[in-house]
Amino acid sequence: MAVFYEDYMICTRSFCNVMNGTQTTGFQLQIRTNYYRGTYLSQIDSLRLVVDGEEFPNDDMTLTIEGVTYTFDQLAKATHKRWFFGDPATLTVFKPGGLKPGPHTVQLGLFNRNSYIPRFDPEGLYPFGPPHTGGDGATGYGKPPSPLPLIAKRTMTLVQ
Repeated sequence: MAVFYEDYMICTRSFCNVMNGTQTTGFQLQIRTNYYRGTYLSQIDSLRLVVDGEEFPNDDMTLTIEGVTYTFDQLAKATHKRWFFGDPATLTVFKPGGLKPGPHTVQLGLFNRNSYIPRFDPEGLYPFGPPHTGGDGATGYGKPPSPLPLIAKRTMTLVQ
């Protein structure tokens, strides 16, 4: 699978714990889309984050783009909002206690559905493929592979 710009997906700045009063509620980092055309937020089908071997579910993350914070359920409805190539977005992860200061290995996978490729092709009208097969056995063009590959990796230091 050809992947472009994966070296630029995980930004080295703004890797920190998130505080709510005196409580550490999680951590955040900045990421970029690897798709050179940018993407509408509704076309973000899947994001996978692993830090030091611990994987975080999308339900425990939000994505902030241009000052607006979205849950992953809200991304699917953000049909008029674009994430432009090169623009960092803040990925906030709910993790009580956050991360310990020091080095951490951060891995990221991101699947953007392209607007010019139909999501499903039940009539077999389009000659591209093979389609991805999901965990439930259903197939669809433009459907993320399961599990989503971790295409970007970076060792980052969290400083408190």
